Amino acid sequence: MAQKKTFICIGCPLGCRVTLTIDGKGAVAGFAGNKCKEGEKYVLEEYTNPVRTLTATVLTEGSSQPLLAVRTSRPIVKTKLAEGMAVLAKVRARPPLKIGDVVVPNLLDTGADIVASGNLSS
Repeated sequence: MAQKKTFICIGCPLGCRVTLTIDGKGAVAGFAGNKCKEGEKYVLEEYTNPVRTLTATVLTEGSSQPLLAVRTSRPIVKTKLAEGMAVLAKVRARPPLKIGDVVVPNLLDTGADIVASGNLSS
């Protein structure tokens, strides 16, 4: 029995509502509603392997600034986000740090580093 799932595409500014049809074996059977090829590409990726950029703040030590904004250097699998936040809850960033400096290398073996999104001074 076929299932249908609807996604809002963010591949271009149109924001199409794309309906994905999935056959009884879980395979993609078709797309509807996308106005460009980006819609198919985005929805297929979102269905098979959804990824997100993790953004957060971490506590600091040795700085008058109590928090430092951080993010992953590239998107990671969506299922790793909560585990990644648990890791970041234990991190204490120490100055000096500049935008792009690595705060946590290779978060959860994803290949993505946690990098500073701002500068941190003493």
